[in-house]
Amino acid sequence: MKKNLALVVISLVAATTLSIAQTGANSKSKSTNAGGNSLDQMIRDRSKETWEAYKSRNIAAIKALSAEEYVAYTLAGPSNLQQDIATIDKLTIESYSQDDPKIIKAAKDVVILRYTCDLKGSFDGKPFRPVYATEVWVNRRGKWQIISYSETPVS
Repeated sequence: MKKNLALVVISLVAATTLSIAQTGANSKSKSTNAGGNSLDQMIRDRSKETWEAYKSRNIAAIKALSAEEYVAYTLAGPSNLQQDIATIDKLTIESYSQDDPKIIKAAKDVVILRYTCDLKGSFDGKPFRPVYATEVWVNRRGKWQIISYSETPVS
């Protein structure tokens, strides 16, 4: 009986230790890349690079920052990377903001960035409105690219 009780206690201690270790590893909100910058900051920087590429109509940068299967669901409707590039002349971005950004690491190579965006400019002559934006970023072969972007109007 004492052997069984000792085995149960040892098993519980081991399970608890493993559980605490996993919880601690999962609860870390920031991870670092080789350069020492946080993953959160790097994703925010990449997002701003993407906005700047669209603002300046830099097609090479847009392609480099976007996954091949990129899709967007904006107030103008759905589009993919090829459609965005084909209609880039209809886009005018005067300014934008990324307020209150939140980042969630959904998986080892998937990050979700959410923020409120006050976008000034227009698409095809229609002015933009403030939106809640969600971006999904994937890491492929060490390169983070945006794979999905969606907007919800701020009421």
